[in-house]
Formats: sequence, structure tokens, C-alpha cells
Amino acid sequence: MPRQWSWVAAGIVLGLWNILIFVSGNHLGTTTAYAQTTGYLTQFFFPSLVPADAWTSGTCGGTTGLQVGWQWLLVLGVFLGALGGRVLHRGGGPVEDIPKMWASRFGHRPGLRYAHAFLGGMLLLFGARIAGGCTSSHIIGGMSEMALSGVFFAAAVFAAGIPTAVALYRRGGAV
Repeated sequence: MPRQWSWVAAGIVLGLWNILIFVSGNHLGTTTAYAQTTGYLTQFFFPSLVPADAWTSGTCGGTTGLQVGWQWLLVLGVFLGALGGRVLHRGGGPVEDIPKMWASRFGHRPGLRYAHAFLGGMLLLFGARIAGGCTSSHIIGGMSEMALSGVFFAAAVFAAGIPTAVALYRRGGAV
């Protein structure tokens, strides 16, 4: 098994996947699943705290209530696929748990790496939910549909992401 896919192969698979989802009348997005999961947990432990429809209002998935839909199953599939890939890859040699670029800048500290990844993901998810959309839906789906909102959002992501990466890795000499 190759160590990683080429960007061309990954792009083709993502494009085909995006076309399939678009033809089915949906948009590729995942943040709704996280909001729904939080809604399930909140409804289970604190049913009167937040109305159930508050978790899915303004979402990009088209669902208006708490339900296990295709997006929720997609996120579960992404998790299971990543886990399966990790398990299958163990037989193929050592797995790099910390990227070299990260280790050269911050040292080989997996806890710090995982905390940064989690915090960054939560901030991106929180921002996407405040904006009433999904990052993946706006960039992958929106750009391929030539939606103006997708183009502006992608430009904003790169305008913020590139200076942040340069600031984070500048002293490591890898960027």
C-alpha cells in the first residue's frame, strides 16, 4: 500500500465524490453532524436548556431537526475510514505521528500537537457555525459550483491561513 495518495488521485476522488453528492441534491458538508451530535447530547442531558431545532437552524445540510442523516453517517465514515487506514498502515512500516515541520518548530511533543489540532478544529467549526455554514461545503462544494460565497470564503481562509502558517513556522525554517 502506498504511504499516501498523490494530490492528483485525491483530487479526482474528491471531485467525483462532490459530483455524486451534488447530483443527489445535497452539498458536501460536515459541521451539521457535529452540531447535531452536540444537540443529541444536550437534549439527552439537559432537554430544556436549548430548543432542539436551534442546533440545525441555518445549516448547509438541509435538515431542520435532530436526525441521523447522510452527513452524520459521512462523518462517522470519515472517522472509521481514517481508523481503518491507520490500522492497515501499521503493517506497512512506521507511522509518523508528528510531522517533521511541526517537530522542527515545536519539538516532538505529541500532546501539544494534538491540542493545537483540536483547538484549531474547534475554532474553525465554531466560526463555520456562527456563519451558518460549513467550511467544507463553502470551499469544496461552493467553489466547484462557482458560488460567489464559496469563492469569497476560500479567499478569506487562505488570506488568514497563509499568514498564520508563516507566523507559526517561521522560526522553524521549514516555510
